[in-house]
Amino acid sequence: MKKRGFTMVELCVVFGLMAIGVAILLPAIQHARQDARIQACKNNLKQLGLAMHNYHDTFNTFPPGWVSKEGAPGFGPRIGLLTFLLPYVEQAPLYNQINFNKPPREANGKPTAAFLTILPVYRCPSDPAPNLNPLRGEYATSNYSGNYGHVPPPRLAPLGLGDGWPGAVESPMKSFGYFARNSSVRIRDTTDGTSNTFMLGERGFASGAGIWVGVTDNAHEDDTVTDCSHASRPNAGWSSYSSRHEGGVNMLMCDGAVRFIMNAINSKPGPEMGIYQKLACKNDGQPVGEF
Repeated sequence: MKKRGFTMVELCVVFGLMAIGVAILLPAIQHARQDARIQACKNNLKQLGLAMHNYHDTFNTFPPGWVSKEGAPGFGPRIGLLTFLLPYVEQAPLYNQINFNKPPREANGKPTAAFLTILPVYRCPSDPAPNLNPLRGEYATSNYSGNYGHVPPPRLAPLGLGDGWPGAVESPMKSFGYFARNSSVRIRDTTDGTSNTFMLGERGFASGAGIWVGVTDNAHEDDTVTDCSHASRPNAGWSSYSSRHEGGVNMLMCDGAVRFIMNAINSKPGPEMGIYQKLACKNDGQPVGEF
């Protein structure tokens, strides 16, 4: 009996059906991968929330935004909040390598070896930032930034420029959020409720990401903290919380819950506070409503 092979028409039909199947499945696969990255990012923030509360249980305060004896711009010991959390995210050996009495750079200007360590718990898997942040002194990158509140720091220093604008002012030791230079904020200071106040949030490479060591200079607060002013709405620009997740950013609340905050969240400029600004302030006394 003579065997019959496939005709060119039949092969074209088969390949066409395969192409259609791939076209249908590919978006679903990409969506599943995106969902997995979002969930991994949320899990990181949940782990950081637990670390924050364990730190608070130990010291009766949340960690400072960063530690600096002098408030004026300039280099020196600038260890920040994510460094203080190391023992609580299973990084005690790394924490023990750090000399808190020395600057985080060697005499040759390069970061101390400990601060080059890549820590997955401090990285969002969706963000394309390099492992060493070229925008912030080549220290190991972090994608999670402390809440500075709804009022920005009193300077503008994008990309390391403009430290003199509006003047070489001293970095404040208080903010309307949880973190600032030498800050010491307790849970009891959150009079608006721990479920209604941001603790940490995502900061992607689109807005410079961050570094887990702390800050490179007192004039560069946004190395480790982020404000929630109207100009710094989610994914709005250099000074904003940001992410590669479609439509918004993951935010850790003070109670340890993680909420996805949409880019279009209600936000208002000036002294009038939108929902976004209220969520950033721990003690404004205003109702938040739905978000």
